[in-house]
Amino acid sequence: MKRRDFFRKTGPLVAAPFLVNGMSVRGVARDNYLYESVASGMARDRVLVIIQLEGGNDGLNTLVPVDDDAYYNARPVQAIAKEETLQIEGIDELRLHPSLEALVPLYNEGKMAVVQNVGYDRMNLSHFTGTEIWHTGSKSAKDSYLTTGWVGRYLAGEYPDFPDTLPDHPPAIEISPSTSSIFTVVGSSIGMSLTDPQEFYDLVAAGPTVSDEVDPQTLAGCEWEYIDAVTRQSAGFADGVRSASVAGRNMVEYPDNPFAEALAIIARLISGGLATRIYKVSLGNFDTHGNQTLVHANLLRILGDGLGAFNNDLALLGLDQRVVGMTYSEFGRRVEDNGPGTDHGTAAPHFVFGAGVDGGTMHGGLPDLQNLDRNGNLIHTIDYPCYYGSVIAPLFEIPQERLEEILPFDLCDRTDFVPIYGVSSVEGDLRADPEHLDLK
Repeated sequence: MKRRDFFRKTGPLVAAPFLVNGMSVRGVARDNYLYESVASGMARDRVLVIIQLEGGNDGLNTLVPVDDDAYYNARPVQAIAKEETLQIEGIDELRLHPSLEALVPLYNEGKMAVVQNVGYDRMNLSHFTGTEIWHTGSKSAKDSYLTTGWVGRYLAGEYPDFPDTLPDHPPAIEISPSTSSIFTVVGSSIGMSLTDPQEFYDLVAAGPTVSDEVDPQTLAGCEWEYIDAVTRQSAGFADGVRSASVAGRNMVEYPDNPFAEALAIIARLISGGLATRIYKVSLGNFDTHGNQTLVHANLLRILGDGLGAFNNDLALLGLDQRVVGMTYSEFGRRVEDNGPGTDHGTAAPHFVFGAGVDGGTMHGGLPDLQNLDRNGNLIHTIDYPCYYGSVIAPLFEIPQERLEEILPFDLCDRTDFVPIYGVSSVEGDLRADPEHLDLK
């Protein structure tokens, strides 16, 4: 395996290298700063795991509308027969793809909720632009694009002095060669990347070292002392990660694939006491224009089996009340199949899981295959910023003013939040009930 940088910062950084187990690490220099804001009082024992389904997951074949003739008429090749699907408790009209067997007990035991028909107006069906919209919390209009990530804006408020003053543990971790734009802040990234599960275990086994070598001819010049201090603080992130991994453990055997291995690392770090609050891991490629029957089934099996093992591990570790996970994808797929696959579409369902979730519930209504947009795509019923806000606001106890800074476009009123953590009925309306959230 080719060796790669273990930790990387994205964005236009002025940086100087040091070594962690022989792998290059870069520290952030003084001119990369985050905007100042008042910390919101993060619920610091709670953890969010964000799972990106790269490529545009086919929602209609993930959660199959088995009683809708329009589905079978539109998909003569790709439709999944009702008898092959997996029934879940409390709903007959929608069933899970046969590869998602591991998610059935999660849903039936009240540890997973489904948020249906998530999207936004005039969805952009470009992979790159569509992903950036979801990462930044932007709208589809070009004059409404944001340049920072929605998670980055949240964490910037919690760590207003970063990177001038670094916490002992990284605010966010993405298991990827580099951090994505979801963690972008002004001039840099507040996330840290672990490039590879194997290199993670190499770090744990060998431990970090810091290079004291200084090249006096560097462009940093008189700034070297400052940069050197920052790099040493950044090396402390590696110390914290390694210490947490040594102290942590896994209680179950995970499937043998990179996605599940990444989830195993996250569980191990959480159990070892790492104070990181947000983790991200990706699974792809869901861009199933062709050979969808086999490719999509395999991807959903990897997703379901990985999430099943992760949730079982958290329960055995006694961490399941602290951790919430959520999925997202840049778009869904077209209602009609193209024969061997499906083309880019719009709205799709997403999963939210964790013992603190009011699971065994489905929100957003059935996909309406009778009333499509002019391109033959599904019309969304839940704006994606509302989905984001419904997950993070109760989880991290974010006040309204801060939430509107994090998600400035198309954020629904709190009384219209998706009731992921429980509901109370007020004159027929569903309202989020924060007291139901039993995250310890």
